[in-house]
Parts: sequence; C-alpha cells; structure tokens
Amino acid sequence: MERYWRSAARVVGHGALLLYLLSVTACSALRRPLPEPDRSADGRILTDVSDRLEAERATDLSNIRVEVDGGVVLLYGSVQGIGAWECAIRNAELVPGVRTVADFLVIGRGPRVAPCKAPRDPT
Repeated sequence: MERYWRSAARVVGHGALLLYLLSVTACSALRRPLPEPDRSADGRILTDVSDRLEAERATDLSNIRVEVDGGVVLLYGSVQGIGAWECAIRNAELVPGVRTVADFLVIGRGPRVAPCKAPRDPT
C-alpha cells in the first residue's frame, strides 16, 4: 500500500509540475512584444542635458558622460559630493522629453549641498 501512495505522489507531483510549465509557457506566448522606444528626440535631449551640465559653473560636473536611449538619460562618471550628484540628476530630469534618469555616478568626498541652477525639490 505504501508503494502505491509513493507512486501516486510522484504522479501528482509530476502532473502539477507539467501543469505549471504549461501555464507559464501559455502566458508568455500571449504576451505582446514591447514597443520600440521613440529615439527621435535622443540627439536633442543629449545636447540639452550636456549644455545644462556645462552651464553649472559653481559645481564641477565636467567628469560626467551623458548617453540617451529612448528618452532614458544615462549618466556615467564621478562627482564630488552628494550636492553635485543631486545637481546633475536634477538638471537631467528637467530637460523636456526625458522619461527617466539612470545614474552610474561615483560619488567622491565633497559637500552635501552644492550650488545648483536647477530648482531644488521642496522635500
């Protein structure tokens, strides 16, 4: 009798696994492919973000490289302090057409608050 229950448990276990795999593959087959992001404004966004970063004379943002892909701004490089980091991100976010900003910035020692032309978030 014990052998019967063990084999029945294996069959049920395999059946549950098969049912799970079928449901996962069926759901993924119904999913539509993601639409291609609009890259028509990427050149303008790149220029505008770079210009805003260069215009920040009081805060050194010269070690930042900017890339744009489908309205997503990617910031690479290093800044001196949290204040400069916030200033760089804020300037990138203010450019029209930017969907989001992803920063890959290394934050070195520096001031917590830095002078920035971009308006500060009230929070």
